[in-house]
Amino acid sequence: MFDEMDEVVTDYDDRIRTARESEGLTQEELANQLNEKASLIRKLERGDVLPSDKVQRKLEKALDITLSEGGSTDDSEWSGGSSTGGTTLGDVVKRKD
Repeated sequence: MFDEMDEVVTDYDDRIRTARESEGLTQEELANQLNEKASLIRKLERGDVLPSDKVQRKLEKALDITLSEGGSTDDSEWSGGSSTGGTTLGDVVKRKD
């Protein structure tokens, strides 16, 4: 489930605002186009809230922008698991039956 999730870029607020302004849209017009509240667009552009996955996809499609960091698929940080020959949680936990 989490393997498919990408992190939102740190400058998402600037990207949304810049893209909206370059399209010539007001916050209210963008909100109407996305079927969201204008207050949500304001909060996103101020950086007060992170967009939900659904809102992120809507923004990316409507404004032709990318808001995710496009996480790599190599999982180089993860080193555990039996497929790598390392120790797993099952190797060290003792069950109480």
